Amino acid sequence: MEEAVGSDPQTKGKSNVILVDGSNLRRLNSRPNLFQYIRQLWSRRFFIAADASGKSFESQRDMFLGRAWIILSPMLEAAMYGVLFGLLLRTSRGIENFIGYLFIGIIFFGFLQSGLTRGTNLIRSSQSMIKAFTFPRAALVFSQSLRGFISGIAPAFVAVIGALLFQWGNPPTWRLLLVIPLYLLIHVFSTGLMLLIARICAFIPDLAALVKLAGRAWFFTSGVFFSIERYATHPEIQAFMVANPAYQFLQAVRGAVMYAEVPSLETWLYLSAWSFGLLLVGLIVFWSVEERYGTIN
Repeated sequence: MEEAVGSDPQTKGKSNVILVDGSNLRRLNSRPNLFQYIRQLWSRRFFIAADASGKSFESQRDMFLGRAWIILSPMLEAAMYGVLFGLLLRTSRGIENFIGYLFIGIIFFGFLQSGLTRGTNLIRSSQSMIKAFTFPRAALVFSQSLRGFISGIAPAFVAVIGALLFQWGNPPTWRLLLVIPLYLLIHVFSTGLMLLIARICAFIPDLAALVKLAGRAWFFTSGVFFSIERYATHPEIQAFMVANPAYQFLQAVRGAVMYAEVPSLETWLYLSAWSFGLLLVGLIVFWSVEERYGTIN
């Protein structure tokens, strides 16, 4: 309770006591408990959606071809890796429809890797908003993730259509629809990863260089442009790759699109555990220093 003494001349010599309920008062920018934090995030879902939709495709606005680069960029990237690895390094051996295999690998791995790249400078680049307004800082991550989800729909469509075009004799099946829940799980995984990276790079920006290096290593160990069968004589390498969630995601998408396969229950459980587990861990780690994000210079 707080006490205030009036100084009005008419009440001189008398004290006015005002009782104030301070049970709901808290320090500005203090950290709420985790459940309150999640409720605050939910209450700002419309801001997150509006911010994400407004900034989607923003990077292509100043280019002559505009949004065409959303489709052209992954196609050119796949062509480059196809020539480099498929023709020069012969990684295409033993893979039917290598172009489709590569299309899906390059584009869908890009969705996973965006959790690394987009999180490195997110907090530092948003300091003006963080210091001007009071809101759960994780909203920035969820907005960035939703932005990537919206921007990635067209490239994902290109990857699927491209893979099917290069195996014209095999008609598409209903299993193509399984790409939708896989696409959702990929972005749940990416969001959890972005929360972790945004947290660790917020106070030590030098870590962004190490994160970039780790992203390259992850790319080369996820079976983006080669088959795991190349390492049949090295069971340790195969076991390492199979444990990699990125490899499992790519194989599940390829199976549904190119081979009309339904991912096993074990695969669904494995990918779901990784995705939602990483999201939960990332949210807790990010929330743990919520009050410090506004102190970064």
